[in-house]
Amino acid sequence: MAKKNIYFKFEMLILVILTTKDCYGYEITTKIRELSDGIIDIKEGSLYPTLYKMLDKGYISSNEVIVNRKIRVYYHLEESGIPYLEAMIEEYHQWENKIQVILNIKGEHGDE
Repeated sequence: MAKKNIYFKFEMLILVILTTKDCYGYEITTKIRELSDGIIDIKEGSLYPTLYKMLDKGYISSNEVIVNRKIRVYYHLEESGIPYLEAMIEEYHQWENKIQVILNIKGEHGDE
């Protein structure tokens, strides 16, 4: 996979949110913002290109629903998106573990 950019993280977070239920774009960003206590704030300019990319790859699907005379697009995690999400989570944990190893060298070498 070797995705070393911010969109990799966005994809992972979006897919995790979609494991709970189908959501529309604003709902996805709101849940991520709330769950991260405001630390992670995905803007529309990043959200929709990421969603469209995952739609193109078949990891998610979309469904248009009329709500108060407006069309709202709900996104759904497809079966093909589950192994993709699992692979991203595994890669994230590998990065997290190696970053922790690097951070721990400060304590091992003191203030040299």
